[in-house]
Amino acid sequence: MKTLYTGAICPNPEYLHTPLIEIVAVDDDTELKAAISQLQTFDYLLFTSRFAVKYWASSGGGFDVEKIVSIGSTTSAALSKLGVKNINQPEKDDSYGVIDWFSRQKLGRVLIPRSNIALPIIPDGLRALGFDVETITAYKNQMPANPIKVNLAEIDKIIFTSPSTVDNFVRLYGVIPKGKILETRGVVTEKRLKNFLE
Repeated sequence: MKTLYTGAICPNPEYLHTPLIEIVAVDDDTELKAAISQLQTFDYLLFTSRFAVKYWASSGGGFDVEKIVSIGSTTSAALSKLGVKNINQPEKDDSYGVIDWFSRQKLGRVLIPRSNIALPIIPDGLRALGFDVETITAYKNQMPANPIKVNLAEIDKIIFTSPSTVDNFVRLYGVIPKGKILETRGVVTEKRLKNFLE
């Protein structure tokens, strides 16, 4: 079986890897640095990806808040590598799992460093619960300048790792092909894929 992997970093050398997202630093990190300087005014620091951890730390961001919250084991591993302890990782590692976790916490201020195209699901969900939420662009998620296009007739399975990989796949190929095994990472990515299948 030939598998096409669309995410930024491929976990399996046997997959055909053609990344449809590229993660880069923001052009101007003034807002990010301002948020870093105000960290003490927040109760929660929420990381939604390992890239958020990377760019937060590389811009001088610290971790001195009451609670560090992490989505998924990969994000938690990135935090652990930086020596962060007492990481709160919701059992369900998606947007809705995080909102559910926060529904059982005391209200406070939440800072979310994230990508330029992050969806509003988490901040909107937390605000609906009564949290004061600030989002900050820590990095850019963009389509590679010269994405590699493959012959989809030779592909049996396609793995989409985020909504943006679905969007960029359709931009590149025009359509989601029929007769393929389609796999998604997370419920939000699954929803985005279903939009193109309806």
